Amino acid sequence: MPIVAAGPGHASSSAAGRASAAAKVLDVERLRIGFGAGPAVVDGIDLVLREGRLLCLVGESGSGKSLTALSLMRLLPTGARLEADRLRFGETDLRALDDDAMNAIRGDRIAMVFQEPMTALNPVMTVGAQIEETFRLHKRLDRKEARRQALEMFRRVQIPAPELRLDAYPHQLSGGMRQRVVIAMALVCRPALLIADEPTTALDVTIQSQILTLIGQLRDEFGSAVLFITHNLAVVAEIADEVAVMYAGRIVETGSRDALFGDPMHPYTLALFAAMPREEDRGRRLAAIDGQVPSIAAMPAGCRFAPRCSFSVARCHETYPPLREIAPGHAVACWRAPLEEHVR
Repeated sequence: MPIVAAGPGHASSSAAGRASAAAKVLDVERLRIGFGAGPAVVDGIDLVLREGRLLCLVGESGSGKSLTALSLMRLLPTGARLEADRLRFGETDLRALDDDAMNAIRGDRIAMVFQEPMTALNPVMTVGAQIEETFRLHKRLDRKEARRQALEMFRRVQIPAPELRLDAYPHQLSGGMRQRVVIAMALVCRPALLIADEPTTALDVTIQSQILTLIGQLRDEFGSAVLFITHNLAVVAEIADEVAVMYAGRIVETGSRDALFGDPMHPYTLALFAAMPREEDRGRRLAAIDGQVPSIAAMPAGCRFAPRCSFSVARCHETYPPLREIAPGHAVACWRAPLEEHVR
């Protein structure tokens, strides 16, 4: 059964109630992704995302975050195997759609912003023409109206001198402006679900902050649900309503932003916080998580984090713990949670 995290801890009880009553935009149960006859790379994850909410999916590289995002768009690489007990977008079962039906939803009701905008933009078309093409395909607008709407979208995403930028090619724009163009394309149809896969990783801190603010503003304006994928806990602290922490293809902890930042319970979550740079640690060596993420071909029998965990006991190496609710709206997959002896 998917665990639905409550709203941020600082929200009023009435606001939290409205959030829990909002319609489900995404409902995923036991999502599994593999390749060929090999073991699952993403192994049985649950996610619920409601209208107007922003869920951060957090984890280090190789944890399966991007594969999860691509599976929701049905854009997995050739040879990938996708299974799920439930994979619903609103009232639509995404598992049952043929390619034509999925194409009608993709880019319209579900949109995605990728980490590197150059891979999402056609290098031989002006960025304006690419936005216009989206309007003409999904909104059936004529060329003149499509250009007018493209200009309006450029203004909405705060691209400077938008009249001039419409006729620029991707290589003529900065990384931050290219990312704004990709966001504009994603929001053309006011999607019910926006998936953002590490959209600020390649940007400097100032531009990163602007992009995060922009996504938050557009989420509020359009009421879209947002699945935001990141490895950066500072980003999570700034934008998240709910958080799901992913390790080696499984969700290990989920809850509201304030619950996870106020009382992290899984040893992996604790290790991520310990590795965060802090002002008071200036000049000291950053903490590191000992060991490596296990390979798909050699996953431990029990908890996948157990070989790297200083809190593990024999049971942790033998049986994988279920994701269980420890506090209202706060669930963790750890036999020893809550850890009374842990120190942040």
